[in-house]
Amino acid sequence: MNTYSLILFIHVISAMALFIAIALEGSLLVRLRSARNRKELEFPVNASRRLGRIYGPAFLGILGGGIYLADKLRIRAAWVPLAVCATLLMAIVAGLMTGRGMSRLRKATGSQPFESLLPLAMSKTLLISYGFRAGLAVGIVFLMTAMPSPVVSLVALGAGSVAGILVALGLRGSGNYNNARNGVTQSD
Repeated sequence: MNTYSLILFIHVISAMALFIAIALEGSLLVRLRSARNRKELEFPVNASRRLGRIYGPAFLGILGGGIYLADKLRIRAAWVPLAVCATLLMAIVAGLMTGRGMSRLRKATGSQPFESLLPLAMSKTLLISYGFRAGLAVGIVFLMTAMPSPVVSLVALGAGSVAGILVALGLRGSGNYNNARNGVTQSD
């Protein structure tokens, strides 16, 4: 086994880990949006904190491995920097949108009544961030496999992001936010 094979393995395993983390995050979002009481809300909020243990190494393996492989193979195609920028954008959006939203929710779960937590839990910001990143990840895989021109690369990343957002906005909970506004929630 040589260095190239090892780095390629790390890069591919990191991409697989990224998609596992995306799937877990989606599952937690569905549970969060379906929570009927404080206990059901606390599980996804607390579990989401552990996703960083998967996302962090996955991003490092993807970026480090991708940069090494592109250099080693002397790939100078426009899709490479676009894929790197898209990967960095995923990490930034995760930190700014999802990280902040979940942090606010985590802090509020200890002190606020369940009904006042529902608007935070049902936030479209969390869904948009999730969908954008999931769609962008699919777009990046397309770039890696098809190695398209710059225009097609940008279209693929844009289409993936929009499709991801639309799919994520379809993730509905049990409608607890509307029920809470009408006073029909279960107690803590």
